[in-house]
Amino acid sequence: MATLEQQVSSLTQRLQFASDDESAAVELAVEAAVLAAASDAQRTRPANLPDYVRVQGPEQVARVRAETLRDWLALRDAAVAGSLSTAELAVRLGVSSAAVTKRRQARRLVAFQVKGDWRYPAWQLRDGQVLPGVEQAWQALPLTVHDALGLARWFELESAHLGATPLSLLQAGQAGQAGQAGQVERVVDAAAYVGGS
Repeated sequence: MATLEQQVSSLTQRLQFASDDESAAVELAVEAAVLAAASDAQRTRPANLPDYVRVQGPEQVARVRAETLRDWLALRDAAVAGSLSTAELAVRLGVSSAAVTKRRQARRLVAFQVKGDWRYPAWQLRDGQVLPGVEQAWQALPLTVHDALGLARWFELESAHLGATPLSLLQAGQAGQAGQAGQVERVVDAAAYVGGS
């Protein structure tokens, strides 16, 4: 019989390649959360852990993990809905699918993988071309430290450092709005510091 850790690992893999049926994916996520919580509950409380540090029960850990997995699935689904397949992007760029793959491998296109398929956020395109600055910022982001989907979302998240989303600054720079010179450099500099890199 498989150990609890092996069951958790197996479920995590099944969840990654789960069908698009949302109820099945959530059911898998909840099952994974419960197994992970049960695994955590088997561990004993360290002797040097102060009494005032509360240890969460398996049910609470399972609930929080299930909520986290549901949120992640929702974010993933939203990212997929706003993205293009390799073939769709090739048509929009007027190149072959092989050319898109080569650009992705060279980190010249923002891309993330879902269930073995590469997806390309549609926001990186303007007038049949990649938005200026996207390639440089994508290459500056620490892909070895963070997952590609999380880094792709970085472009659309408000940055306290930049005072706007990186994407909005790149779009403003392309539109040639007054006072927007150097926005690409600002975004690339901010990308280089993601995750403290």
